[in-house]
Amino acid sequence: MKILFQMKKISAEQLEKAIEIKNEKKAKLFGQILIEAGFCTSLDLRLALEKQQFETRIGQVLYRMNKVNEEQVEEALSIQKETGALLGFIFVQKGFCSTEDVINALKTQKRDNRLGSLLLREGYLSEEQLEIALIEQDKENVLLGEMLIRLDFITTQDLADVLILQGKILYQLPSQD
Repeated sequence: MKILFQMKKISAEQLEKAIEIKNEKKAKLFGQILIEAGFCTSLDLRLALEKQQFETRIGQVLYRMNKVNEEQVEEALSIQKETGALLGFIFVQKGFCSTEDVINALKTQKRDNRLGSLLLREGYLSEEQLEIALIEQDKENVLLGEMLIRLDFITTQDLADVLILQGKILYQLPSQD
């Protein structure tokens, strides 16, 4: 987590050591490695994740790229609250930015659109639940969604909702007319 380094919570040497450990122990989450090695506290990690989550929201990324302004972000967020539409769609439909801008912002985002990240970001899971599920998934060699349902962390409907969202994010950006 480079963000912990940027926040001066870990040193460059600690970051490098944690990366080495991660390469050896692929099933372990990076945050788990940092805490177990004593490089940071769980509070440090939580604060870094919150900062990272804020800084990588699509509106923030487009704003930092100077593709949208603060008023446009606020308007799009207001529309999103009313309609539930994805923010990237709203930016394009309102003409605030291009589809290409949204695609580039999605590529720029430090967080990714893998299932676990989406479930975490959308509030279906806690980080601890995701960590448990990933460990169990590795032991049993099953799909993450299946393991999360087995553990009663999410419902099949939750999984379906997030898979639909994942598909929209990855494949259904609107074209500009």
